[in-house]
Amino acid sequence: MNLWDKKAKSYARYNPKLNSIQKQSFEEFKKLNIDFKDKVILDIACGTGVWSLHLAQRAKELIALDSSKSMLDILYQDAKEFKIDNIKTYHLSFEDFVSNHPQFHCDIAFLSMAPVLNSKEACQNFIRLAALRIYVTWHHYRQSDFLEPIFRHFNVKAKGFDKENLEDFLTQNHYAFSRFIFDETRKVKRTQEEALENALWHLQMSGAEVSKDELRPLIKSDIDETITSKIKVLIF
Repeated sequence: MNLWDKKAKSYARYNPKLNSIQKQSFEEFKKLNIDFKDKVILDIACGTGVWSLHLAQRAKELIALDSSKSMLDILYQDAKEFKIDNIKTYHLSFEDFVSNHPQFHCDIAFLSMAPVLNSKEACQNFIRLAALRIYVTWHHYRQSDFLEPIFRHFNVKAKGFDKENLEDFLTQNHYAFSRFIFDETRKVKRTQEEALENALWHLQMSGAEVSKDELRPLIKSDIDETITSKIKVLIF
């Protein structure tokens, strides 16, 4: 099973109100005179549409790309609920989309929080897709007071960054870009079962084979999780 399909049911969904990172990002877009009106945007690894639906309301068309059908189903449900009808979806990985659409080009390529730039070739493909590219990612590993002790217990290193550093790639190849760093702190309440599923998913994403029974002694009740992050936005 696609692990992102498994995550879809508990993944964040579109909220008409911009979250802190989105609000700060759109403020920077405005300062840079980025106009989404009449633009075609490709949202790579769009997930449930947390960014997609905000972008679509500002654009001519949004193409939502994801390898998880369950994520795309949720995006479609929320687009329908909020009467956003200018979205086209593709159930494909980034690599397969590029391979299947070698001549594709749009106005803006957008990528948020998805480790798909795992090679120089992937970085090059991201760049060639559009005249303007926006990349939102973690500047450092995010810190979770709930997950970190669990990862230490199983001697697992958290996965989260692209293997290929896009910022280094841009610098080495003399691309001019704008960069912004935002701080984010989130508080999340989870039931014991939700916490178990969340920890199990993160461990599996990092390559660890851990059973729910092995996790239960570490998660004995509902939890309050604090997540702190530094988010980086590259625009070029």
